[in-house]
Amino acid sequence: MSYINSRQKLFWHIDEIKQIKDTGTTDAPVNVEIDLSNRCSHGCSWCHFAYTHTRGPLVGKRDKPVGHIDGGDLMDEQLAYRLLDQLAQAGVKSITWTGGGEPTLHPLFDKIVWYADGLRFDQGLYTHGGHMSQERANLVKKYLTFVYVSLDECNAEDFAESKGVKRFDHVLSGIRNLVSAEGKATVGIGFLLHRGNYSKVDDMVTLGKSLGVDYMQFRPIINYEQDAPGQLVEDIQWVNGAINNLRKYAGDKQVVTDTWRFEMYRDWNGHGYQTCNWSALQTVITPNGKVWRCTNKREHPDALLGDLTVESFADLWERSGGACKVNDKCRILCRGHIANVTLDSIISEPSHKNFI
Repeated sequence: MSYINSRQKLFWHIDEIKQIKDTGTTDAPVNVEIDLSNRCSHGCSWCHFAYTHTRGPLVGKRDKPVGHIDGGDLMDEQLAYRLLDQLAQAGVKSITWTGGGEPTLHPLFDKIVWYADGLRFDQGLYTHGGHMSQERANLVKKYLTFVYVSLDECNAEDFAESKGVKRFDHVLSGIRNLVSAEGKATVGIGFLLHRGNYSKVDDMVTLGKSLGVDYMQFRPIINYEQDAPGQLVEDIQWVNGAINNLRKYAGDKQVVTDTWRFEMYRDWNGHGYQTCNWSALQTVITPNGKVWRCTNKREHPDALLGDLTVESFADLWERSGGACKVNDKCRILCRGHIANVTLDSIISEPSHKNFI
C-alpha cells in the first residue's frame, strides 16, 4: 500500500514531471527539507547523519564525508524567515522539518512553524519525539499535515541500547500528547528493524495500537557504510524473518509493513537508472543556509548547490537545481529511489509509445 501511495503522489505533479523531461529541472522543487538544528539529544546507533551533529550523544561519531562542508548548528531566526519567504515566492508546496539533528531542539521551533503556516505551506515533521510537550503538540497538530515519531524500539531496555539514552518514557509521553491534541495532523510512529529487534514486531504493533496513533510504519535499517558499489556486504538473512513477521499485518490499515522495501534491500543489485530525477523535486537546507542536491548528501562537497546567505533561492535553483547523475557515492536504497524508479519509467520514451 505504501509503495503504491508513493508512486501515486508523483502523478499529482505532472507539470513538474513534464518540466524534468523537457529541461532536466523544475521552476521549484515540490518539497524542501529544512534542518533547523544539527543538535540531537538521542544517539541512535545507526544514525545516517551523526556526522552533522554539533551536540548530543553522537557528536564526532561516524566518518565525515571527504572534504566535508560544515552545515551549521542552529539556524538563525531571520535566515529562517527569509528563506521561507523565498521558498513561497518560488512556488515550493511543502516544508519538512527534519535533520540533521532534532528539529524541535531549535529554541524558536514553534515560532518558525507558526510563521510557515502563514505562508500557506503544507508542513511535516520528523522527530524523535522526546521534547513534545502538550503545548507543542497542540501547535504542531494544528498547523502540520503529519508528525512522524521515530520510536524504533518497543521497550525501555532495547531503546536505551539502540539510542544510547534512557528516554523511552519521554518519547511515549510525547506521542500521547500528540494523539490527545486536537488538529488535522496525522500522527505516525516508525520502527526501524534490524537483526536485534525484527523478532519483536508483534510487541511493536501492540505498543503502537495502545498509543492510539494513526499508523505505524516498518522499515529496514540500511547498512550503507559497508556496501561496495552495487553489492551488499552485510549478511541480511534476518530480512527474510522480518518479512515473515510483517506479512501477518498486510491487511491491517493501521500497520504500514513496507515489505517491498525489505525485499528491495535484500535483493539490491544497483539503482537500475542513470539519472536521479528526484533531485529536481526535492532538496534540503542545513542550518547555515546551504542548499544540497540530495537529502542523503548533506555536507558532501560534491552535492553543494549554493548558499542562501549570499543569493536567493530562486537564483540558486535556476543556476544549479535539477536532475543529476547517479554515481557510486549514491546510497543503496536511497531516499529518492522509489520516486526515481517511477520517474525513470515515465520519462524514458518507450518504443511505439502511442499504442497503449
